[in-house]
Amino acid sequence: MTRLALLLALLLLIATVLVAPGTGVARDRAAGQRQASIFYYPWYGNPKWDGSYLHWDQGGHVPPYDLASSYYPARGPYSSRDPKVVAAQMHEIAAAGIREVVSSWWGQGSDEDLLLPMIIHMASKVGLQVAVQLEPYEGRTAQTVAADLAHLKSVGITRVYVYNPFTIDEASWATVLSPVSGVQVLAQTANVSRAQAGHFAGVYTYDVVTYGPSTIGPLCARAHRAGLICAPSVGPGYNALRANGDTHTRSRDSGQTYDTMWKAALQAGADRITITSYNEWHEGTQIEPAIAPPARHLAAAHGPQASPVTQSYLSYDGAYGTHGRQAANAYLVRTAHWTALYRASKEIAPAMQRGQKAAAQGRKAAIRAERGRMIALASLRHGPTPTGQKRSMHARFGASGTNLRLGALPSRLNPAVRVTGSNTVVRPLGHGAPLGVTAGLSRPCYRGRRPHTLLEMSVITRCASSSQHSGSNCTRRTASRTCSYWGKS
Repeated sequence: MTRLALLLALLLLIATVLVAPGTGVARDRAAGQRQASIFYYPWYGNPKWDGSYLHWDQGGHVPPYDLASSYYPARGPYSSRDPKVVAAQMHEIAAAGIREVVSSWWGQGSDEDLLLPMIIHMASKVGLQVAVQLEPYEGRTAQTVAADLAHLKSVGITRVYVYNPFTIDEASWATVLSPVSGVQVLAQTANVSRAQAGHFAGVYTYDVVTYGPSTIGPLCARAHRAGLICAPSVGPGYNALRANGDTHTRSRDSGQTYDTMWKAALQAGADRITITSYNEWHEGTQIEPAIAPPARHLAAAHGPQASPVTQSYLSYDGAYGTHGRQAANAYLVRTAHWTALYRASKEIAPAMQRGQKAAAQGRKAAIRAERGRMIALASLRHGPTPTGQKRSMHARFGASGTNLRLGALPSRLNPAVRVTGSNTVVRPLGHGAPLGVTAGLSRPCYRGRRPHTLLEMSVITRCASSSQHSGSNCTRRTASRTCSYWGKS
């Protein structure tokens, strides 16, 4: 009987390990799925659907020709409330081999919350799952997050990515997450020990400037040792110069930046790969189609000499050897290449290592080079409008447009904050705000997405560029012109 009791106890222990979230076996099951997720932003607006150009006019820009982006979307300044636009976007994401859309979410009652049912509906029609990125909305606490998770579960959300999680301490997170079932919660952090202490199921990085290819392997190694899911973020680059004057960039390098990050994630044995982003146009991390090359008057759009933005719109032209119309879809096509490789490779890390060893010995590598032939991506569309309408839209670009003043900003502006003037900060639709109301909703500043160090560097760099020193007076004077990271105006 003693042996039988011991055997039963051992079987019970094994069963517990198999189902426990965050354990090594649970992580291996997640790894077996080999799925990619992509961050998605449903916060854009235009006069037809929203009464104004929500987010496109950030930083004093004046749409439809002058947008708060270093790239110009092939769809023009669209509305995230337009069902045809959302349907076309979900089609593109699914065609790129991505299986999960991670929609930015700013709390119950926010505009992003109200749009979530439509996003879920459109995504499900093409076989996509929907998760949310729980943003650091005003008043976010452990108690509100507990209510948020219950609300999100009720509408069918089973995975939540928490951005900037440690505005709430680890003990409070553990209290919130311990009783949660049916919802997997991941923390945006590279600090695995804190994520483990907070009872998160895994970690992701989001920021493709701070967390480059060399950081992905060590992060996944630490996460796996702790029994957590590793979902590192890959992205094509970063350029927010036109949107807010941020001089920190990560060049796309004709697609090599994107390829290098994908390679690092695959080699690290990532359990899930997250992509930054589908349509974060302010930061220039998007893979949604962009006009290539831009129409002549768009390419000539500049801010005045007083503005930090003096460059014209960028394009995807040259990415992976593509040009013109073909270049507009270059990053979606390349994403299909990588997602197919990711799903098909059960032991990608050992294969990558064997390929590197073979190459070092002068033999044919097991893994194709970065610039290998791209997998064809069928049925990609620039948008929901018929070809004739698209030509009409491009024809309208022929009229001369005026690029009005863009207020100089000392550091990266949080994309969730609209700046209608150099001294005015207005929050987008928030708790209880009626649809269509786009002005007069004054709110405290949000924290920016970038780490403290980069924001401090950005402030000092902006000061130093206009002064002989970067002392505290200069920094305070520059930072006082707009919303700073620390929430002061």
